[in-house]
Amino acid sequence: MTVTVYMDEVGAVWIANVQGDILAEGFFKTEDETEDELRHMGYHRLLTVYPTAHPAAGTGLDPAELSEVFLEVCRERGHGPTAVPQRDDTP
Repeated sequence: MTVTVYMDEVGAVWIANVQGDILAEGFFKTEDETEDELRHMGYHRLLTVYPTAHPAAGTGLDPAELSEVFLEVCRERGHGPTAVPQRDDTP
């Protein structure tokens, strides 16, 4: 399966399949965040969640950046949002 990582004009990161269906929202790990911290908060690398996928970089993204994409926590169907600590995106 091929998934494409897109970044829109406001900087939101989206992961979509080849049909264009959005699979998940993502974000890039910042320099001051560690993978362990993010994992403990419930966030996982794109390449961990979709290990057999072939990631492709959408317009404006460097393919080398794809290893730094983490997925936002997704809703489980019919159970509401999952409660986990949230990243602080304030400047």
